[in-house]
Amino acid sequence: MDKFTLAVVGGVLGLIGVALVAALLIRGSAAPLDLSTPSGTVLAYALAQRRGDPHTAWDLLAPSEQARLDRDRFVARSANASDDNVYLTTEDERIEADGASVVLVRTFSNRGLFGTRSSFSSRTTVRLIRVDDQWRISAAPDTFGLSLSRDTHT
Repeated sequence: MDKFTLAVVGGVLGLIGVALVAALLIRGSAAPLDLSTPSGTVLAYALAQRRGDPHTAWDLLAPSEQARLDRDRFVARSANASDDNVYLTTEDERIEADGASVVLVRTFSNRGLFGTRSSFSSRTTVRLIRVDDQWRISAAPDTFGLSLSRDTHT
């Protein structure tokens, strides 16, 4: 190979390396969630599930929900529920006298044959209550993680 070809290949590899480092830094620098809001608590729960961190998810459940569930079974099933290919958002936060509700939106993106993309969203309403001035989930989205039914397609 001549020097020009080596320089081009080196430049391309260098740009790929810089892009990968930038992507990792951006992904790892997400702002902390505001656990003083129902939406922040629901997102923290969903992210804990997505990362395979069942202990954090468990701590975001209300004591009444923890009493209803078996902790060991929750941890065992939730630890394997990680899915980094889901985009999580919330909508329609409603705070009422006896609690709150938030719609958790999970958007899945698939790449099909020939590079075509498709996506679909799953929505579920999550209910919360106040426990010692903190929002806690009073009904886990599906008892053992976030493998929700996919009820809305786009």
